[in-house]
Amino acid sequence: MIIIQTNSICIEEKKYIFDQLFNTFLGIAFEHQVNEEIDSIRLNLENNKVIEINSEFFESFNDLEWLSKKSLPKIPLKKLVNVKLDFFEDKPSSKESIPIIFGSDKTYASKDKIFLGIDIFGSCFFMLTRYEEMVVKAKDIHGRFPAKASLAFQEGFLERPIVDEYVEILWRAIYFFCPHIIRKPFNQKTFVSCDVDFITDKGVRFPGIFKRLGGDLLIRKSLKSFFKSINLFFEISLTGKKELDPFNTFDFMMNVCDDHNLKMAFYFIPRNNKKPIDGDYDIQSSEAIDLMKRIIERKHEVGYHASYYSYNDEKETEKEVKLLKKTYKEAGGNPEDIKGGRQHFLRWETGTTENNWEYSGMEYDTTLGYAEHIGFRCGTSKEYNFYNLLERKPLKLKIRPLIVMEVSLLNKNYMNLNFSESLYRINKIKEKINEVNGNFTLLWHNSTFSDKKYKELFKESIKTNY
Repeated sequence: MIIIQTNSICIEEKKYIFDQLFNTFLGIAFEHQVNEEIDSIRLNLENNKVIEINSEFFESFNDLEWLSKKSLPKIPLKKLVNVKLDFFEDKPSSKESIPIIFGSDKTYASKDKIFLGIDIFGSCFFMLTRYEEMVVKAKDIHGRFPAKASLAFQEGFLERPIVDEYVEILWRAIYFFCPHIIRKPFNQKTFVSCDVDFITDKGVRFPGIFKRLGGDLLIRKSLKSFFKSINLFFEISLTGKKELDPFNTFDFMMNVCDDHNLKMAFYFIPRNNKKPIDGDYDIQSSEAIDLMKRIIERKHEVGYHASYYSYNDEKETEKEVKLLKKTYKEAGGNPEDIKGGRQHFLRWETGTTENNWEYSGMEYDTTLGYAEHIGFRCGTSKEYNFYNLLERKPLKLKIRPLIVMEVSLLNKNYMNLNFSESLYRINKIKEKINEVNGNFTLLWHNSTFSDKKYKELFKESIKTNY
């Protein structure tokens, strides 16, 4: 049994992060004790071995206000060079230095004690709770916290699961003194989901065909696309071949996931304002219910895609969840199977949105990735419980971090990568995930298969290499 000693400053926050790192991430039993005489966090192990860890972040609130700008990390960050971890028998394989969000690079070991200057617990708390998003008021045109405003982007570690790396340092320190301690086995998972913004392509139907044809000539300046659009209009609208609809890719995605023994999640928008930004289908329409039936029959998941305007509206979130469950039951499903989903446009307001989901009884949310850039917004690839920074208490709601969205890679206003560049970045992300034995979470829209190469990219993206 590991005994963790710390003072009572930010005691609820410390209890939360101890629980996440030891129970959720490592699966190691521990006991917590308050010791007002220390200003660090001490792990007392058997045979009088001690691991002392800097607690700079939490200690700062002896003087600073909670959620104040002065409590943010000082940049540029210090770095922990792996050569300073030579006393670990199982050293990190990465040759990269490790950014220190809080703390120092002072690290030493003796036969009875290890001191880690890096503030592992405070740094992990900062990333997992999205503390900076409550302090930094930057917003993009959709009211989202932008990737470029994040510490991870500014300091160049957005595509590294920094929290998972910190946990590995903690584990190696524990293992150094107690090699007989067993951490819980972690089965890596690949989560694949689709935000169902549109069920059918209105651009190959009347009257949307006119706008599409105009775009082919004036924007894309392609006669080939023009005649292809006319042909699609004739085949789909006049002869009723719905299987040719460019957005009707649901079975294709399920087939690919079936080939890899993966259960895919399809998130539906229950209520919208009938505006283009919010999807254009009626959740209770025959096309939506028929699609749900297909998903149910094939044993894949249906989930909640919260509408554009719901991210800061608790009552609207509750209404939408109730309507989705009602419709899902009409499609032949069990409403209790609706367990989670994602906000439309990845609209998320830390301090508000998570409480909406908690209030509505959702078990997990998988919104937390950046729209304009792939990577680890929360610093981890693993599921964990979120924290209410205003009421200062842990939530039941689990966060399933979004790591890669195809729009982030391909959209000209975001990363704007081609096929080979996109695949390279995905594989680099997967390498980082495999180093820390984590999960890969992918979002791909059914409406993003206009190019045949995108189908190939989707297939390559979900190939597991662990």
